[in-house]
This record gives sequence, structure tokens and C-alpha cells, in this order.
Amino acid sequence: MSIGSSSRKAGGAAVALRNRRLVRNRADGAIGETPLAGTQIAADMSPLVVAPPASPLAKAALGLFIVTLFLPNIYSLGPINLSPTLILLAIAFIPLLAMCLLGKPYKIFLPDYLVLGFAFWAVGTRIVLLGASSLEAIGLVLLQTASGYLFGRVLVRDVASTRFAFGMAVGGVLVMTLPLVLESVTGAKLLLNAASVLGPTLTPTHMDPRWGLQRAQGAFEHPILLGVFCASIVSISGYMFRRDGNRVLRWVGPPAAVVSGVMSFSTGALLSMNIQFGLMLWGYLFRSVKNRWKILIWLVIAAYVTVDLLSNRTPFHVFVDYATFNSQSSYNRILIWEFGSAAVMGAPILGHGTDDWERPSYMSPSMDNFWLVIAYRYGLVGLALLAAAALVIIIRMSRRSGPSEVVDMMRRGAIFSLVGTIVAIVSVHLWNNVYVWFMFVLGAVSWMARPESATSELVPDHAPASEPRARSARELRMALSRRRA
Repeated sequence: MSIGSSSRKAGGAAVALRNRRLVRNRADGAIGETPLAGTQIAADMSPLVVAPPASPLAKAALGLFIVTLFLPNIYSLGPINLSPTLILLAIAFIPLLAMCLLGKPYKIFLPDYLVLGFAFWAVGTRIVLLGASSLEAIGLVLLQTASGYLFGRVLVRDVASTRFAFGMAVGGVLVMTLPLVLESVTGAKLLLNAASVLGPTLTPTHMDPRWGLQRAQGAFEHPILLGVFCASIVSISGYMFRRDGNRVLRWVGPPAAVVSGVMSFSTGALLSMNIQFGLMLWGYLFRSVKNRWKILIWLVIAAYVTVDLLSNRTPFHVFVDYATFNSQSSYNRILIWEFGSAAVMGAPILGHGTDDWERPSYMSPSMDNFWLVIAYRYGLVGLALLAAAALVIIIRMSRRSGPSEVVDMMRRGAIFSLVGTIVAIVSVHLWNNVYVWFMFVLGAVSWMARPESATSELVPDHAPASEPRARSARELRMALSRRRA
């Protein structure tokens, strides 16, 4: 989009757009240099409206949500076990859904339809396949998917709220880093023990050591979940706080996320981080090449075709072989893919509704492939809806540019994090709080995929006290009148 010297009338006085800022025309015909009310807007935005800032209540709810992700407590309500995150998701679901459907803060768009479509498709398939016996599972998938996404979609709306939400997440990782190192060295569950003062906690997980160290689980059910969560923070902390962001989070966040993720000794965590590092390196080395990302995509496609033609193994087998810790783990994931994909095709439309899949007796019941689990539970339709939501958000973000380098860096961090996670969970599964986190991230970065995010920062990260934030055409006219007076 090209923004030139187009002008329009506001309150009877001529104003013009210059470098996406509304400025006043002087009497001699020249354009004033002072932006009107510090507002950055697009030439074709009519009316001149930016998103309202989040209320203190919304900010508090957002902060509370992030905090609950790090609480490993479990509370019983009859036969149902509830985590603090699930309790909050249940309380907020109806208000968040209503706000989204009413177009607040932004009009509903394609990713919203896809995510909500997946959530209600999952609910519908379980009702059809399992009936009343699946009420707990129905509530779980609805709240974790829809409410998790809506927390990000509705409450994260601009640069400031994005940095607030992800800054709290990075802060949580910073707090966990030292206890995780100690847990890996000693085996002591320090975070679970500390959380026990708030009530019952998750069951400690003890697994075979790797590289001579224990696999830390931190505040999550399993080391895999800890690893995937921390790995998703690497690019976010490295890019979200550049330029005028928090320098501590920018410089300390990535190393802390890497150390914390490595303490899980999880295939998914290491794969996700390596993908993100590769994308960062590619972007830096070829920063002067205009089509560097298209070139990378074509190289990946070419590599896939080459392996498929020249190797006696499928590209998936080769990928898993290099992405896992040892040959036993690699072989197990190949078996999961073979028997799991065959089970999916046994009910490709509605899925099976459960996690009980046909496999040889010597195989573990765990299906370590998130996308395969989704297809098995909810059919290929469910898989298509969820995968499409993630891909649409990534593709739309990649096609947006501007209005500032700050927003461009935030998009890059979000894309790298999502790509790393989406590929890594081919080899691991997500559930409970880390699945909620994945859905939240999709919702929280979706504002950067919207067309208006390329022409306005929506709510400026900060505005000088003498230049109050303008939120409507009426306020712009009032500001112009005050300047004329």
C-alpha cells in the first residue's frame, strides 16, 4: 500500500497523511511536521479509528491467565479434577466468546471461524460417538481450545498488550530456570514442592536419565510439556522486545528459555529450538535478499523431493531418525506413525473420539504426535480446521509489513515460534496447560495477521502525556481544534 500526500477534512480544517501520520496543512500550503495526537493511521482507514486500549480488568485477567499456566495445582470438584487454568477458562468462556462474536476489539475473521469451528466440531464428534459419557471430555476440549484461543484473541490487541502477555510468560520461565537446573541435577521436584502450599499438585514424573541428568518437569505434567513450552519462548523473547522493549527480557529471556528447555531433554524441545535458530540464522545471513523466505521454502520442498527419490526410506522416516535422541525413540515414532495413520483412516471423517487406538501389544499407548492425535480423535476434518487456522495466521502475518520495525520484529518472533512448535509436535503430543498455551499464542498474535495491523499500530505502545491517544475521528477533530486555538 502506498501512502502519499492524500488529505481529508477534519473539523473544517485541511489535514493530510504523511508517513502514515495525520498532520495539519499550514496556511501557506505546506504540510506541518507535527503528527496530530501521536496517532499513526492509514490513508484508507475510514472512519479514523484505532482499537481502544485494554481496560485494567482485561489486563488483570490476562496477567492472571499467564500466572495460572505456571501453577501445577489440582483441585477436585466431585469426580472432576480442575487446574487453576481450567477454572479461569470456564469462568471467562462466555464473556470472551460474546466479545469475539460482537466484533470486540476487532471484527471476527477467518482464523476465528476455523478455531471455533474446530472446537465445536470436536464437541460434536464426541457427542455423536460417545454420548453423555463424554461430558467431561467435551467440556475439556471446548474450554482448552476455544477459551484458550479467545483469551489471546480478545485480550491481546496491540503492541503493549502483546508485550505484557509474553513478557509475563518470559518472566515465568526466568523464575523457573534455576529450580529446573537443580531438578535436573538432583532430581528434587522443587517447583512442585513449592506449589504444594496452595494445595494438591501434579504427580511427580520420574524418567530414565539422559546424558547423565534427570529430565526436569518443572510445573508441568511431563518433561515434554516443559520443553515445548520453554522452546516456544525462544523467538518470542528474542524478537518481541526489540527496539524500545524490555532489554532484560530481550537479552536474558532467550538464554533462560534455552537452558530451561534443554533441562527437559525432550526431542520436541530441541527440534523446536533448532528450527527457530535455523530461521534466525537464515534471516540474518540473507537479510539483503528480498525473496529469502520464498527461496527457503523452495529449498525445503526440493530437499523433500530429493530424499523421497533417492532414499529407500520415506522423508518422514528420515526426518524422525535425525530429530530423535536415539534409534529406539526413532523406531517407536515410526511405528506410531504407521499404526496411528492406519487407525485414522479407519474413521477419517468423525474420528474415534477416544485415545484407545489399535497397536501391537509391545507398543506404548502414548501416541507421540500431536497432529496424529487430533486426526485420530476428531477425524481429518478436525485436523484440517486446526491446521488451517495455524497456517492462515502464519501466512497472513508473513504477508504483512509495517507500520513500524517494532511490529515487523514481533511478527517475525511469532512466526518463528509457531513454525518451530508446529513442526516439533509431529514428534510429541500437547495436552492441558501447554495445549492451552499453544491455542493462546495463536489468538494472541492473530491481530498481527489482520490487514489493519500493517497500516496502524492500533494502540501506540506509549504516548506522551501532552499528546493523548486519539481513538476516533471525533477525537481527532477535537485535537485539531485545540491546536488551531
